[in-house]
Amino acid sequence: MRKFRHSRRLQGDLLSEINVTPFVDVLLILLVAFLISAPLLTHSLPIRLPSGKLNQRSPEFENVLRVSIDGKKNIILDEEVFSLESLKLQLPLRAEWKNRDRPVYLQMDERVPYGFLIEMMILFKNAGFPRVGLVFRNQED
Repeated sequence: MRKFRHSRRLQGDLLSEINVTPFVDVLLILLVAFLISAPLLTHSLPIRLPSGKLNQRSPEFENVLRVSIDGKKNIILDEEVFSLESLKLQLPLRAEWKNRDRPVYLQMDERVPYGFLIEMMILFKNAGFPRVGLVFRNQED
């Protein structure tokens, strides 16, 4: 007569097999917990941005579009004041801004949030200006 595995359990013998289902459940819970917590850990790191001095100056372009932004997020372009929404509407319409090959220099107050800087860069990139740069004050020794 053939003996089955469960018959040993009934006789009191030790079963040396591992039940894998709880082990897999614990691993899946740990994986989900790690996937949720990993992005939170990277965003909470303190970051100090580097500063320095340029050894050589960037080349000067004759025909540039210079955009100034003050601390209140007022955008000054060609001596006219715009908000972000009004600049989005006016940028494709103005004839003097049709030359998309010239670079755009953004001069921003240091109190302007980083997100606003990104919005401005994306606005000019999407409008067809391939070269968008930042103007900053060179650090003196």
